[in-house]
Amino acid sequence: MIPSDAPRFVPLIPAPTPSLIAAADTCHIDSLMVIMHASFDPAFGEAWSALQLGGTMVLDSSFARRALDTAGIAQGFTLCRSAGPEVELLLIAVTPGQRGNGMGRGLLQMACEDARLRGAEEIFLEVRENNDAALALYRQSGFLEIGRRPNYYAGATGLRYAALTMCRRLDDCSS
Repeated sequence: MIPSDAPRFVPLIPAPTPSLIAAADTCHIDSLMVIMHASFDPAFGEAWSALQLGGTMVLDSSFARRALDTAGIAQGFTLCRSAGPEVELLLIAVTPGQRGNGMGRGLLQMACEDARLRGAEEIFLEVRENNDAALALYRQSGFLEIGRRPNYYAGATGLRYAALTMCRRLDDCSS
């Protein structure tokens, strides 16, 4: 839960968006797995398997989106799961060549809007503490750190990293 003294409204920073953000389902698993493997650093073992991705996507509580470039090729995606008044952003990925052009921000904003339309009041996510680009995106998008799991992620060199739990209210994303 977000602290009661947290700001109730965080204006979203306008950003360019991909040519299209479309629904994703299990028929898109192959293209989503290409994005997954290109996007997640193998040193941290964060990429899901196709079985994990497909098994989550078929759940009634799950919803996913994919971002298509101007050629209609998927370059990013999100996967969320709803639970009552909360939604968890399970995965967000954008291919390295598309980073920095607003695709991740567009996907994140769409995930927030989809969650709000499903009746959620808040959206949660978890991020590795040294994932600076993701943390910047989440903070600029109104997410606040609400928890920390020390030593949750292991890097290839044996270093351990905390998982940060972040949350954002959804009463401000209808625009």
